[in-house]
Amino acid sequence: MSFLYRIAPYYEEVGGATAAITGTATATINEDDITTGGKTVIITLTGDTFKAAGTGPIGSTADTQALIDNIDSAQAEGTGWDAVVKAGLVPADDVTRTSDTVATITLPAFGTYDITAQETITVTVPTDVLVTGAGAITGSPTFTVDTVAAGVSIPIAAYHYNHNLKR
Repeated sequence: MSFLYRIAPYYEEVGGATAAITGTATATINEDDITTGGKTVIITLTGDTFKAAGTGPIGSTADTQALIDNIDSAQAEGTGWDAVVKAGLVPADDVTRTSDTVATITLPAFGTYDITAQETITVTVPTDVLVTGAGAITGSPTFTVDTVAAGVSIPIAAYHYNHNLKR
């Protein structure tokens, strides 16, 4: 009697490390959410770990700043992500090493954030914050920040004029 064993395929990426990007900012976010603050970006590593806290929440303060600097907008708005959010995040206040494999960035309120078009944000985890440091990891998925349409106001005199015409 012979037996046939079926073994499921085994896949392993070269380098193997991945970064899943989740959090309340990645589900849905618009410019009002940035101006009021409180949304989170959560980075979950597989195949590597974050450095333990040193002078910063992840390794040194410079290491943690490198993580912030690599959360990048594909656009270049003068009052958008790179100019306001990235420039305003503070390693000791806004970044938490939640575990060996999870980091959470909590966005404070950025009242000057104002975009004219949707921004696409990519998180790249730099080798500076990784234990093995085998290479930077581009997080997946990217997320977008949507614009909020400016309110339209109708002057009261125009309303009364148009309203009286309909009578």
